Amino acid sequence: MILATPEFATYHRDAFLRACNRPQLVVVDEAHHIFESRHRPAYGMLGALVKDFGNPQVLALTATATEDAFREIRRALDIDSWVIDPTVRDNLHLVDARNTTDKNAYLARELSGEAKAIVYCNSRAEVTKLADRLRSRLGSSVAFYHAGLPAPERARVEDLFRSDVVRTIVATSAFGEGIDLPDVRDVVLYHLNFNFTEFNQMAGRAGRDGLDARIHLLYGDGDRRINDFIIGHSAPTLELLRELYRGMRGLASYEVLRMSHDDIARTLDFDMADDSTVRTAVHIFEEGGLVATGTDDDGRFIRFLEAPVKVDLTRTARFAEALAERDAFERFCGLALSADVETLEQIINRPIYPDRVPLEA
Repeated sequence: MILATPEFATYHRDAFLRACNRPQLVVVDEAHHIFESRHRPAYGMLGALVKDFGNPQVLALTATATEDAFREIRRALDIDSWVIDPTVRDNLHLVDARNTTDKNAYLARELSGEAKAIVYCNSRAEVTKLADRLRSRLGSSVAFYHAGLPAPERARVEDLFRSDVVRTIVATSAFGEGIDLPDVRDVVLYHLNFNFTEFNQMAGRAGRDGLDARIHLLYGDGDRRINDFIIGHSAPTLELLRELYRGMRGLASYEVLRMSHDDIARTLDFDMADDSTVRTAVHIFEEGGLVATGTDDDGRFIRFLEAPVKVDLTRTARFAEALAERDAFERFCGLALSADVETLEQIINRPIYPDRVPLEA
C-alpha cells in the first residue's frame, strides 16, 4: 500500500510503470480537487496517469462534489458507477465562542460535566500546557494525546477515555485517526484549523452515536497570525528559497554541505526559517536539479550541482504543495473567521453532492 500525493505519483510515474510496481487499485481521496485545484496540475493529470497504469480499478471519494465536480471526476477517472450518501448529521450543533477572551474559563465552565470531550490544539507543546491548566480546574479526568507519545501510552489514554475514567482529552489531530468513538458530546476547536478538511474531520468526531453533540468554535482572529507563522515555516516563499540557496551554498565546502537542517537554520538565522523550512527547501532544490543528497562514510551530505542558467522552482511538486497549503488556508479563513454559525454548521453536517444525479448507478 502506497500513500502518496498526486505530485509524488506524477513525479515517480516511471517507477510506478514498472511491472512490479503497477497498482491494482487506485484510490483518490478528496477527489473534488480534480475539478477545483487548478493551481495543482498533478490532480488534472491523474486520469492520464491511471490510464498509463493499465486502467486498474479506481475508487474516488469526496464529501464535496458539485454538479460540475462530479461530472469532471467521472470523466477524468472514467468512472461508470457511483454511490451518493445524502445523510445530514443534524445532531451536530455549532457553538459560536470565537474570540473568547478567557479560553480556560470557558472550557472549565462548558466541560465540567460528565460528558466526553475532545479539545483540539495545533501543537504538541500547547496540548500539554493546556491539559495541565485544565487539570487544575477539572481534576484528574483530563489527559493529553499527540503523536509524540509512545504507542503504549497513546493506547492507554484511549482506553481510559473509552471507559470514562478520562472524560476530556486535549489532543492534536493525531487523536481521531483510526479511532471511532460514538459518544463524544463536545469537540472544541481551540485553535484555528488550516483547511476545511481538518475542520470537518475534527468536528465530525462528535456525536457519532446520532445523539446531540456540540462543536465549540473557540478560535479567533489572533490564531490566524499563529497559523500564518506556522505555514510560513513549512511552506517557504520563492524569495526565501532564493535566500536559503545562496546562504547554504555559502556554507558549503567544495560544493558539499555537511550540516543538519537545524544547524543550517541556526547558522543562517533567517526570519521565517527553521529546520522544517530548510528540509522543505532541500526537497525543492533536489527536485529542481540544484542539489543532490545522500549518505557516505562521513554522514549525510547536500551536494550542489552544476545548475542551468535558470531553474523555475515554482514548477516543482513540493513547491506546488506548499502553495496549495497557503491557498487552502486563505480560503478557509475567509469563512471560518467571518461566516455566521448557520453557514459553518452546514459545512460540517451535510455533504455537498450533485442533487440532479441518481443516488446510485
